[in-house]
Amino acid sequence: RLLRSNYALRSQMAQSVIKTVIARYRSLKSNGHEWTLVRFKKPEYDLVWNRDYSIVQGLFSVNTLEGRIKVSFEPKGMEPYFDGSWTFGTAKLVYKHNKFFLHIP
Repeated sequence: RLLRSNYALRSQMAQSVIKTVIARYRSLKSNGHEWTLVRFKKPEYDLVWNRDYSIVQGLFSVNTLEGRIKVSFEPKGMEPYFDGSWTFGTAKLVYKHNKFFLHIP
């Protein structure tokens, strides 16, 4: 509750933040690095399929701080992945070169 109230996060976003931080520390430990403070220099957000993002009528439906938004996307060259036979995992929204990109595994 403290995380949600301090940063005005929606419940699923708060869960994703916690999981991302835990994963970062586990990665440090498993790679043999000493204990250091993890810092996130650029904004990023992990999105869980069918909770934080989905595809509805050809649009990406994405959970935001302001509620859900629906945005168009260009599947050029990736059409086979959006034919319904593929499943999507946790995506990462990253900010690079003054643009946001959604990386879907």
